[in-house]
Amino acid sequence: RSVNGVRGYLSYLLNLLRGEGDTGLDAPVRFCAAAFDESLNSCWRNERYPDYKANRPPADDNIAYQLARARELTVQLGVPVLADLAYEADDFIATLARKSRRPVTMISRDKDLQQLLAPDVRLLDPKDGTLRGPQAFVAEFGFEPARFPDYQAFVGDSVDNIPGIRGVGPKAAGALIRRFGDLESVYAGQAAWTEAGIKPSSKMAERLLADREQAFLFREILRLDDKVPLPITLADTRVRPPVPEGLRASLADGQLQDGLGRSLIGAMEAYVG
Repeated sequence: RSVNGVRGYLSYLLNLLRGEGDTGLDAPVRFCAAAFDESLNSCWRNERYPDYKANRPPADDNIAYQLARARELTVQLGVPVLADLAYEADDFIATLARKSRRPVTMISRDKDLQQLLAPDVRLLDPKDGTLRGPQAFVAEFGFEPARFPDYQAFVGDSVDNIPGIRGVGPKAAGALIRRFGDLESVYAGQAAWTEAGIKPSSKMAERLLADREQAFLFREILRLDDKVPLPITLADTRVRPPVPEGLRASLADGQLQDGLGRSLIGAMEAYVG
């Protein structure tokens, strides 16, 4: 089996915990939780919109194996894991971000998390270490991060199989959200659409009106649920001492021995002590 994904993930996680490497953070992580997706085709969004993520094939056996090993080793390193068949990883992140009394750094390349950006909530790209806050979002889009799902409802999201409103691209959607704010205000202000560059008699205006219900449905789907029931408390996110026996037993797996490399195994054993 290939274990390249496990190797990359664990290398990054270990660097976070030790405060080493080029992670984008300048100190060891003391509070942490890892959210995994296991709700493909089974989460609450599929009930509301059956085509949600219908374009994604199930994980093949090797990916499933790597995800299982990554979750197992995450727990053994002292980091709690969150996953559920009814909720997505982003929902758990949103809930933790809302509940947290400390500044939050979300580590992900998922653009949907931008809707959570706030003065004490930022997004870290693990690939290049770029930190993004609400100011950078407003500078790019011209509206507040919380309005991102309203914008996406118009333009769609091909990754999640959300088509959006036909003919409404980023330029028109951005103009509407900047001028009016949320979907409710956009439709309440129909008489002033010309101020956003949309003529009353245009095809775009016609489609916006015809697909109004779809727009509200798409926003509901694209909004992250920040009230997910958590199996842990905020105190449980404090990184705990690793589990030496379990960690060493997992690393003794022949495939991990070959794929993870002696350097990573040595670093993990040194972390355990």
